[in-house]
Amino acid sequence: MAKKQLPQYQCKSCGDTFSRWAGKCPSCGEWNQIDEVGITSSGRFDSPVFEKPKDRRYTDPKSIGSVVSDAHIRTTTGFSELDLVLGGGIVPGSLVLVGGEPGVGKSTLVLEIAKNIADEGKVLYISGEESASQIGLRAKRMGVTSENILLSSEVYAENISQMISDLKPKVVFIDSIQTILKESLVNQAGTITQLRESSQIFLETAKRTSVPIFLIGHITKEGQIAGPKVLEHLVDTVLYFEGDRFNYYRILRAVKNRFGAVGDTAIFEMVFGGLKQVLDRHRLFISPESEERSGSVLSSVMEGSRAISVEVQALVTKSSYGQARRMAEGLDNRRVILLSAVLEKYLGFPLSESDIFSNLAGGLSIDEPSLDLAIAASIASSFKDKPVSREIGFLGEVGLSGEVRSVGQITLRLKELAGIGISKVYIPQGNFKEVEGVFTSLELSPVKHLQELGF
Repeated sequence: MAKKQLPQYQCKSCGDTFSRWAGKCPSCGEWNQIDEVGITSSGRFDSPVFEKPKDRRYTDPKSIGSVVSDAHIRTTTGFSELDLVLGGGIVPGSLVLVGGEPGVGKSTLVLEIAKNIADEGKVLYISGEESASQIGLRAKRMGVTSENILLSSEVYAENISQMISDLKPKVVFIDSIQTILKESLVNQAGTITQLRESSQIFLETAKRTSVPIFLIGHITKEGQIAGPKVLEHLVDTVLYFEGDRFNYYRILRAVKNRFGAVGDTAIFEMVFGGLKQVLDRHRLFISPESEERSGSVLSSVMEGSRAISVEVQALVTKSSYGQARRMAEGLDNRRVILLSAVLEKYLGFPLSESDIFSNLAGGLSIDEPSLDLAIAASIASSFKDKPVSREIGFLGEVGLSGEVRSVGQITLRLKELAGIGISKVYIPQGNFKEVEGVFTSLELSPVKHLQELGF
C-alpha cells in the first residue's frame, strides 16, 4: 500500500522544512524562497525508484578501453554553431537543459532543431504549455511539415518515459520541465520536488534508452534557471538562450557541458520564418565603417574554445553634475572605475571631473581582464580626442599600479585579430616570447606599463 503523502514546505536557501508556507524563511531570513515539497508520512522525501530485475542487482561494469568513443555517433543539429556549443553535436543519452526568458525563442529554437533532425528519424516533441494546434501554427510559419515530428501534450513524467521507450525517437524535446508532473506526488507542477523527481526520471530514461532529451526551463527574475540547483547538477549540459526579445539577435551560451568546452556561444538571428544562425560575427561586434574615431579600439576575447574580435568604445565628457558618472554597457562597471583611477594617477588625466561611458559594441557582455588594455586605450583616446587606427589591436590585463599583465590563449587571440586585418597589436611583455616570430603579418609591440602606449 502506498504511503500517504503530506504537503510540506522547504526553504531553497537553507533547506529547513515547515508545515506551512511563509513569505520570509524563519531560519535564514530570505524572502520568497519557501516552496512546496512532497514528504511521505514516514518523514522521508519521496524519490523515484526504478525497479531492477530480481536476478540482477547491478549493471555489469565494462573496461574503459572497451567503451566506444561517441565522436562518430553524435547527431548534428543542422546548425554548425550549435554543434560547436554542444561539443560536436548531440550525444546519445544526454540530458540537455535550455533556459531563457519568456519570449526569447526557446520553443522556436527546439522546433528548428527538430526540423533539421527529422530527416534522420522520428522526433518527439512534448509540450505542456501549448496545444498541438498552437504548435502547428508556429510550424506552418517556419515551414515545418515533416511527418517524423510527433507532437504530444502529455504532462506525466512516467507516461513520457514509457512513450520514449516505445517509440525510440532520435531526440526528445520537453517544453517545459516546469509543466511536468510525477503522478505519484501530490505537489503542483513546477515545485521543487516535482522538478527534481521528474528530471530524475528523464535522466534515467535517457541513459537507459540512449535517447537524448532536451528540457526547456524557465528562468527567475534574477536570470537563473527556475528550480533547485540540483536540476542543473543532474543534466549533462546547461544552455542559456539570451538576448533582448525586441532585438533580432539571440546568443546561446553553454554554462555547463560534460561533452565539450564551457563558454562557447552560438549566435542566431530572429526572422519571420524562425531562427537563422549568424556565421559572420564581425558584422555584429565590430562597426563595418573603416573611419577612425576617437574612443574606439579593437581587441579579442575568448568565448569558450574560440576567440572573437570585439570593439570597445568609450565616451569621456565634461561632467555636468557635481559627481562624475561611470557607466558601462556589456563591460564590468567596476573595471571601468578602476582603470579610470589608474589612468588618472599614472597618466595624469583629470578624469575625476569627467563622465565616462564605456560600451562593448554589438550587445555582447564580457567580463574578462584581457580587455583592460583596450578599455584604458579607448578612455585615453576619447579624453585626448585622438583616434586610434582600425589596424591596431590591444590585449592585456592592467594592474593597480598601471603594469600590463599577461593573458591566456594569446596565440588564438592574435590569430583572430590577424584574420580581420589588424596589422599591429599591443600585447603584454610577458606574452611576447611566447608568440615572437609566430605571426609574420603582425607587428607585435610588447608593453610593460600604460605609459608606453603614448597617449
